[in-house]
Amino acid sequence: LNAGQSSTMTVTTSSTTPTGTFPITVTGTGSAATHSTTFTLTVNPASPGPALVQTASGTETTSAATLSGTFPAATGSGDLLVLSASEYNGATNHITSVTDTAGNTWTRIGSYDVAGHNSNGEMWYSAAAKPTTMVTAHNGTAAFEAFEVLDFTGVAISGPLDTSNGSSNTGTSASSGTATSSLANEVAVGFVAGHGNTQRITVTSPGYTAQSQQNTTGTIATVVTGYQVLGTTGAQSIAGTFASGMYWASGIAVFKPAG
Repeated sequence: LNAGQSSTMTVTTSSTTPTGTFPITVTGTGSAATHSTTFTLTVNPASPGPALVQTASGTETTSAATLSGTFPAATGSGDLLVLSASEYNGATNHITSVTDTAGNTWTRIGSYDVAGHNSNGEMWYSAAAKPTTMVTAHNGTAAFEAFEVLDFTGVAISGPLDTSNGSSNTGTSASSGTATSSLANEVAVGFVAGHGNTQRITVTSPGYTAQSQQNTTGTIATVVTGYQVLGTTGAQSIAGTFASGMYWASGIAVFKPAG
């Protein structure tokens, strides 16, 4: 290069490059002079991205105003907890609050019901949660309810919820409607809830890892949850089918990855 000229050098590391700092010396040799410069390359560990750690679930055999579920082990510090619930209570007796044994703050994402239908589905979340072992959903009055809580690592600890959607109706198929993700490597969490029938609900949207279906006894409320890590941005939804027509609710929430 002549005086006053500049150039850009690109350093590419492989997936096996260890983390740490590495000194690099660049030497330029000309016909009349040799110049060297040294700088330090810092390799930071890559974020592992969102990942499911464990689940907790709760189902009822009698109508009650509270329902609890217990994790196999305490959740990790800073994890994201997402609760999806199926309630046989229509539009008038939704979950009033969610609590846990660590005193974490829980926020409602959405409540999905149709007037005149005895069915409702809800989603709640707790971000950057302190380690907890038990989660409890509270209703204003007694209701039949089933829920599942998913415990994730690798999710943003501040403002993690990117977008959400939900719907409720009757028939032999259910869909949350569309929620459009804005970042790569987000995690989509969704559910399909059924009411009045213990029939199997099959998640039909591609890419989702479905969890075990949770069913109450007595007055029936069922729920199946699922999740997937999204490689690209775009429209997302969760859908499911079942053999016999029934009232249903479905919801989806998309969460940002850790920075």
